[in-house]
This record gives sequence, C-alpha cells and structure tokens, in this order.
Amino acid sequence: MNSALHFRTTVKQQLLKAMTEGTLGPGDFLSLAQLARDLNVSVTPIREALTQLEQAQIVQSVPNRGFQIPELETSEIPQLYPIVAALECLAMEQTQYGTVLIYKLREKQRLFSTAKTALERIQADMSFHETLTQYCENDTVLHILSDLKVRIFFYELDFMQEYGFDTSSEAQHDQIISHLERHEINKAIALLKTNWLQILNNTL
Repeated sequence: MNSALHFRTTVKQQLLKAMTEGTLGPGDFLSLAQLARDLNVSVTPIREALTQLEQAQIVQSVPNRGFQIPELETSEIPQLYPIVAALECLAMEQTQYGTVLIYKLREKQRLFSTAKTALERIQADMSFHETLTQYCENDTVLHILSDLKVRIFFYELDFMQEYGFDTSSEAQHDQIISHLERHEINKAIALLKTNWLQILNNTL
C-alpha cells in the first residue's frame, strides 16, 4: 500500500470510528485543519478520505463550509435498509458457519443482550452483524456493507433513543444462531431479513 493510500485509509477508519463511537453525529461539520492536526497528517489525505466517504453518502460537501455528516431523513430509511438486508443475506449465503463462528456469535449476542445504554446496544448489535458475515470471502459486498452500516448506525441510535430497546431483536438473534447450528441457512437468512426490515413497520 503506497503512503497516500495508507493515509486515506487511516483517515477514513478514524472518522468512521468516531462516528460509531458517538463522537461525531448527524449535522456535525468536519474541520479539515483540525482533523489534520489530530491525525498528524496533511490536509490532502483528509480531503481525499472525506471525498470517498461522500461517495458512500456518509458525509456531504457543503459549499463554503466543507464537509458535514448529513442530517437524518425518514425518506432515506426505506432506501437504505432493504439494500443492507439484501447484501447481508448475500454475504450469509457465501459464509460457512462452523463451531468457532457460532461461539463468536453467541458471545456477541451476550454483549448485545446485556448492554445498558443505547450507544452500547447499537455497537453490540453492529458487532453481531459484522461477526455474522466476517468469514464471507466477497470483499466487495463486505466493503459496501461496512460503509452503509455507518449511516444506518445513526438511524438505529436515533430509533432506540426515541423508542427504547427493541427486545424482539434479541429473540431474532438467538433464533438465527439456532438455525445456523442446525445448518438451516435459508431459515436464518429469512429471519435476518426480517430483523433488518422491521424498522420499516415502526418508522413509516
């Protein structure tokens, strides 16, 4: 990896980390100069990384203001969630579920079910879904999913802060794991799709 690509990748990873840790949120503007100082790099890789994130619709450029994390729009939900559901289902179809992965999923589910705050619960939920597809060898699907889930993170957090914890997800996660243990991949995939799309019934 050349140095320019390395810097862009590092900046992108740091920005995504800040977003999913709650440090940055919808409506926040990003200071290129401040980011350059924080990461000890020049402004150029910062701008290139933000341009990549703009292509993924994670940030948007604002004339004379720089880059901003877009505000949440209800109209985006029915566009975003079906895509993520379809891609994650595709990733599951291309994943082999053995004993080690099942164990990891149960550990992630334990963290999800015992989370105390909305932020902790969303982070645990995202970690569960990431583990669900981590052994998929389709790097293109995983890359697109990773970017889309950053945007979804904000909607999940907003929904949970407004409506509280949705305990149906805990039962669905447990059932998905049980289906995978019994090698019932089609049933697990169908339930995964339900898990992702249930927000459409509550927000639209």
